[in-house]
Amino acid sequence: MRSFRQAIVDEILPGVSKPSRYIGMEWNAVKKDPAATSVKIALAFPDTYEIGMSHVGLKILYQILNRRPEFMAERVYAPWTDAEALLRRGRIPLCTLESGYSLADFDLIGFTLQYELSYTTILNMLDLAGVPLGSAERREGDPFVIAGGSVGFNPEPIAEFIDLFVLGDGEEAVLDVCEAAAAWKASGGRRDALLEAWARIPGCYVPALHQGETVRKRTAIHLDGIDYGAFPVPFMEIVHDRVSIEVMRGCTQGCRFCQAGYLYRPLRERSAEEIQQLAVQALRQTGYEEVSLASLSIADLTVLPDVVPALMDRLLPEKISLSLPSLRVETLNRFPQVAEEISRVRKTGFTIAPEAGSSRLRKVINKEGFDEEQIFTAVRNAARAGWESVKFYFIIGLPTETQADLDEIVRITRESARIARAESARGFGLTVSTSSFVPKPHTPFQWCAQEPMEMLKDKQEFLRRKLREMKVSYKWHNVQSSFLEAVFSLGDRSLGRVVRRGYELGCRFDGWTEHLQFDRWMQAFDETGIDPTMFANRPRNVDEPLPWDHIDCGVNKAFLQREYKKAMEVRGTPDCHTATCTACGEICMPNWPTWAEQVGMNVISDGCRMPSSSCVDPAVEPNSQYSTPDTRSEAPVQRIRCVFQKIGMLRFLSHLELMRALGRALRRAGVALAYSQGFNPQPKLSCALALPVGVEGRQELADIELRAAMAPEELVERVNRCLAAELQLLRAWEVPLTAPSLTTLVREAAYRVSLSLNGCAQEIGERLRAQALCDEWLDRPSIPVSVERKEKRVEVDARPQIRELVVLGEAEGALCWDIRLSAGQGGGVRPHVIMTHLLKETLNGQYDGWETKLRVTRTALILDGDQ
Repeated sequence: MRSFRQAIVDEILPGVSKPSRYIGMEWNAVKKDPAATSVKIALAFPDTYEIGMSHVGLKILYQILNRRPEFMAERVYAPWTDAEALLRRGRIPLCTLESGYSLADFDLIGFTLQYELSYTTILNMLDLAGVPLGSAERREGDPFVIAGGSVGFNPEPIAEFIDLFVLGDGEEAVLDVCEAAAAWKASGGRRDALLEAWARIPGCYVPALHQGETVRKRTAIHLDGIDYGAFPVPFMEIVHDRVSIEVMRGCTQGCRFCQAGYLYRPLRERSAEEIQQLAVQALRQTGYEEVSLASLSIADLTVLPDVVPALMDRLLPEKISLSLPSLRVETLNRFPQVAEEISRVRKTGFTIAPEAGSSRLRKVINKEGFDEEQIFTAVRNAARAGWESVKFYFIIGLPTETQADLDEIVRITRESARIARAESARGFGLTVSTSSFVPKPHTPFQWCAQEPMEMLKDKQEFLRRKLREMKVSYKWHNVQSSFLEAVFSLGDRSLGRVVRRGYELGCRFDGWTEHLQFDRWMQAFDETGIDPTMFANRPRNVDEPLPWDHIDCGVNKAFLQREYKKAMEVRGTPDCHTATCTACGEICMPNWPTWAEQVGMNVISDGCRMPSSSCVDPAVEPNSQYSTPDTRSEAPVQRIRCVFQKIGMLRFLSHLELMRALGRALRRAGVALAYSQGFNPQPKLSCALALPVGVEGRQELADIELRAAMAPEELVERVNRCLAAELQLLRAWEVPLTAPSLTTLVREAAYRVSLSLNGCAQEIGERLRAQALCDEWLDRPSIPVSVERKEKRVEVDARPQIRELVVLGEAEGALCWDIRLSAGQGGGVRPHVIMTHLLKETLNGQYDGWETKLRVTRTALILDGDQ
């Protein structure tokens, strides 16, 4: 397998807006020798790195596969448009993060399906790797393309592109799939033989071989064995930038619009002790600043009141915050101490999801018991606990919705704003967010139509006008995106032609409003002769065949039909977690042993409680690999100054990413950091002068303040074990707590700039080698250069900043200069900008993109008092 990693460094990273999307090298990332493995899997997420890295499911599969020595799993995410253009221009295939291998060199490419509007991005990723788009177009030696995730429960719109869909929980199924692939490779069989073997595995759907039989999803009997602290830790800020512990899987609330609530049944939850152990261990191993207890409905976690106070007691000393992302208002009201507990570190905001404005409509969607007094009480409790904001989430266009329901959204918002502003001493922000109803397969509303786009736009405009009057922020979802989502959610195999044509017309990243090209999608529908409104805006008869009828999600169609009928009759269904069984058809936990034996699965446990994870050591305490820091003192007791380097690929980290990486390494090392005070505590960690993206630093300076003293040498040793080789502390010493900050001490910075002369005409090289050229340039009274400030291009004079510019000569095919810049003068122009300006003027139009060939290294920082 050929690695394209160096090509990525040389041709891609210097020219993209966010290089850290493509660096890899994260803490806990796994890199294997492909020659020592039998099956190679590229785990692909059809969206950007920061979105894909937030998906816990992909991380779980990554860990499960890489635990097996015979399997090699690496990750790949969709390149942003700037990176795609450079890949195509340089004819560089789409590669994995870990090793830089082309996707075409892997045995399996496994896509995570979380959103229907990612379909064309899947095709784009395959095309960038040189993999044929259609399953029927792939030949012997081509990778197999696999897909799994919630969207796969209606696989038909992209069935022609996917060799295998894995339905349901993937923990066990993915190993079955890879074991079958390993056996097939060993046998030397033809491509069709592996498809046939996969078709015999429970939960596997092979579209090319399907003969009408029903395919039932896979259900994991237990969720243990996952080490949440062993997931890769990103350098860049991702959407959910925190430890996410899956404390519960499944939901039995029965909200009739919610596909996840039906797909992920039955309900399985962890014990309080296991949750605490998993969280503490994961934080220790990752260094994150926040932990999230993830589930579809955290309010249904039986042990929630026991978990939160005990966990916060352990998180508070390290200023680690706790997030409960799916908290419902009744939880806030029943357990007001929960809001108070999780606000002990950071007071940010709550999201409350009434979904519908009126009690009648909430009963239609089965959010019964969620009355307006509960909403008002929740807002009051949040404001009193010191929270800064509350966000309301509603769905517009729900079945049977009327104007009166929209009026109720306005009334509830107005009263909530009044209550919050009266209760909060610091001011309180209220935001209303709405999305448009999208009918989803395997829900009671799968027979309903989506309202026409114009009607949804009118409802958005009504809410925007009314909420602006009461000075409440309003955010809404693009109705064109919602329309396309409905089409592909409810569509059949004929839509494969539309997906391919949309891709050919340039559609990709359709979930990003700025990249949605709705007119091209309409062109694709028109050219393929398909009317999209017949999928999105047409109500269905409850007895008519549906494109996904051959997929068994565990909840039977008769139950969904009963729920649909009850919705139209404005009747609710109780939660079977706390009431009697609703006969949905799912095999609930008490009956699993019998069912598992019938399908040949190994039974490890039964009951609604899952066993403690085998990866959790009950004796582990925070930072137990070192002595637990003394947390009694919050004030700093010591300041340590250190010299560090940031080199190699990590030169492409931004300053904020560097600070985040250092802070997390310090936590992983068990260092007792001191923190700032206030509503958003930050570690007392500072650098002397920010390094621009792409610039190496050989002798950088940083100050670290501690609340428990330690020897500087010990700090260096501990922290370096928790950092990549390209980011290391070189030495450290103690300075007084009262010493001036590094930023006030920096006087100058020294840089070494090199430029590859490969392909350069001889006369140009000779001109650049002349010191007289630099001297003449510096003799000018001013050197105006264009820089970007606050997303605007402005012109500044760089001459006052330049102290020295010396030509050093040529070494290893590159011409080198030394440049010394004063700190803080001339608007802080970067050395790369200064040297690019010099090249442009010197070469008089013969300059052609040489800015990407410049390599800049900061060799020293000169402080006041230094010679």
